[in-house]
Amino acid sequence: MMVNYPLSLPLPRLKEVSYKRQSNILRTEMSSGRARQRRRFLSVPTFMEATWRFKKDEAVAFEGFVDHGVQLTGWFLMDILTPKGVVKHQVRFVKDPLENFKPISALVWQYQAQVEVKEYKAASEEEMVAQLLAPLTYEQYCDSIQESINNYLE
Repeated sequence: MMVNYPLSLPLPRLKEVSYKRQSNILRTEMSSGRARQRRRFLSVPTFMEATWRFKKDEAVAFEGFVDHGVQLTGWFLMDILTPKGVVKHQVRFVKDPLENFKPISALVWQYQAQVEVKEYKAASEEEMVAQLLAPLTYEQYCDSIQESINNYLE
């Protein structure tokens, strides 16, 4: 069973979150000067630079979660902000957040880490088709094609 990021802890600060997806394009230069490109994999990891700010008691809980909850290297489920809204993803720490932390004040602590997102949930094929065909549904689109073919054959 996958460990969940504690609900009692705040998520990374939005102002300081950035994402970088690993390249998924394989490019081959041809002797003619042209190039051929293709997709390498169906899914590649995305890396997220994250910054958390915690009150003292939250910082203690976060350190416990990192060291004991996921034992620093384990996968866990955490809500990630995407264009689709906040979506739960499988993530793990790439850089130890306990390597880079500091007090902001006597009551607030800041932690920074790089997090690997196993499979960033972008739009599915079904969602993309729905967007391309809007305002029609898939069934309406197929019916209109069938009607066009029938009219052509008459």
